[in-house]
Amino acid sequence: MRSQDTGLSPAWVARKVVAYDELQAVAGSLWWLQSDPDHGGVRRVMRSERTGQAFAVTPSDFSVGSELHAYGGGSFAVVQDGVWFVGDDGSLFHQPIGRTPDRIMPAHGSEHYGDLAPGPGGSVFAVRGDSAADEIVAVSPAGDVQVLVRSAEFLACPRLAEDTLAYLEWSRDQMPWDSCRLLLADIRSGRPGSGRVVAGRPSESVVQPSWGPDGLLYFMSDRTGWWNLYRLRGDLVTAVLPTDADCAPAPWEAGYQSYGFAPDGSVVLTVLDGFFTELVAVDPAGGRRRLGSNLTSVKPYIAVDEGRLAVIGSTPSSAPSLWSLDLTGQADALAVPLGVESESAPPWTPVPPSVGITLGGGGRVSFLLYRSAEATAPMPLLVRAHPGPTDDVPLRLDWTTQFFVSHGFAVAEVLYRGSTGRGRAFRQVLHGHWGEYDVEDCAAVAEHLLSAGTALPGAMFISGASAGGYTSLQAASRPGPFAGATATSAVVNPAQWELSVPEFQRPHAAVLRGPAGAVAPERIRCPVLVIHGTADTITSAEEAMQFAQDLAALSDDHDSLLLEGGDHYLSAPSAREQALRAELDFYRRLMSRPRA
Repeated sequence: MRSQDTGLSPAWVARKVVAYDELQAVAGSLWWLQSDPDHGGVRRVMRSERTGQAFAVTPSDFSVGSELHAYGGGSFAVVQDGVWFVGDDGSLFHQPIGRTPDRIMPAHGSEHYGDLAPGPGGSVFAVRGDSAADEIVAVSPAGDVQVLVRSAEFLACPRLAEDTLAYLEWSRDQMPWDSCRLLLADIRSGRPGSGRVVAGRPSESVVQPSWGPDGLLYFMSDRTGWWNLYRLRGDLVTAVLPTDADCAPAPWEAGYQSYGFAPDGSVVLTVLDGFFTELVAVDPAGGRRRLGSNLTSVKPYIAVDEGRLAVIGSTPSSAPSLWSLDLTGQADALAVPLGVESESAPPWTPVPPSVGITLGGGGRVSFLLYRSAEATAPMPLLVRAHPGPTDDVPLRLDWTTQFFVSHGFAVAEVLYRGSTGRGRAFRQVLHGHWGEYDVEDCAAVAEHLLSAGTALPGAMFISGASAGGYTSLQAASRPGPFAGATATSAVVNPAQWELSVPEFQRPHAAVLRGPAGAVAPERIRCPVLVIHGTADTITSAEEAMQFAQDLAALSDDHDSLLLEGGDHYLSAPSAREQALRAELDFYRRLMSRPRA
């Protein structure tokens, strides 16, 4: 184990989180959302010209971000004379180029705007939703509002071509990644109407519709068990790239665009496997070529402007940032960082992972293992259960993982059953078995690394956030290899969570819930650290802290940290710093005890 005085500092790691999202190319410029500690975490719309010089479009006293369907997305849209955006107070703003924003639609009750898309004449399309219904509206800079579609179900992705509006709809008792329909509506009447379904069945999820430059409608569908890209010509649906791989992630947020159109008629799209993301160009004849092979992870925002491709990409040695690629270049051209400011070398050289596979209760379990190349003896192991649980394990630089590696841990990130990137069947196998299959897979990885001589006996821990926090707590509730568990922003009682979670996610809570049930303090078999923010709107801080108090009454081995003002993601650097410090100290305390 390393000295307590070495390794990355929690304060340094906490300030390394810069978020890039919603990248798009419009009229020769790149636009995206960015938040970073140097600007107080405010989410600003950024713009970059071809010179690579980036500047903020929206003022620093306006934080951009939608809360539509709880997780937001589609927070801004670029139009001919400016930009539309949703403020963090829920209002809809229009900002002419070079001027201050105008509040066009003030926030009203539980109503939320999001999923913005440019409309004609400087207007914007938006999804407007509350607990009763969703609407697709067109809003002019003068504040005129036209309701185009109204539904008692959830709506998303308004995309217009001439007088035909494409959009998505899914039932309020379903998640969009389980069942979602694609509809077309004629909006010439000027009255709210409903469209006709052109794709989507109860057992099919259709996501990310977009009109191509050829006038055809494109969309992702998992009708074969994998999210592949299709095009609609008349009533005929054909696959652009048939493959046994997911080409899109689960639509937690609005505004995802996992494909784009190149000037030569090719379609550029992502291909995922749960760890890696490939960029692939498919030409009109169906030929396929790899792009930017130096990138290992790409966010679902593909921006193509003339012959240039831009993505939010990352590698095992670089955190997510903007990258660019010349589509007209040679076949093996690599992506290059875009407009990266020079900064001092980090105090730690990132350790790349290896991909491991072991056998678990459901068959093969895959994981990423981060371990210092200098390590030859068994070392403390931290197994990280990702949130979601409908999420993947992207192969990219994560300074939180590197933090624990720098302090002498091996870290395993498990692609447990229920993760994305491995198709519909793998994604849904956790339904009714949450707190069981995910725990089994995480424990199988820990036991494999113990038998391989990688993990130190008595010093194996599990950590998870949100849904991963529930996995961590359930792992602490049963016999197994773990000597301690950390649960951050965790679900404690799935049945109670189902009643309190935002409406968008209630079907998810219902379908996941199984016999594992609520985590009972008296069933906990190892020390637990509970971390929660008081401003968490996804999981209950009150429930988590009551659970922590009940644990403390049973044993002083347990610990807790309540972060005043902390949100579900511990977004503020101060919250992240405190959480990292508390988790490391917790493991060190457990390892300092005499071993049985």
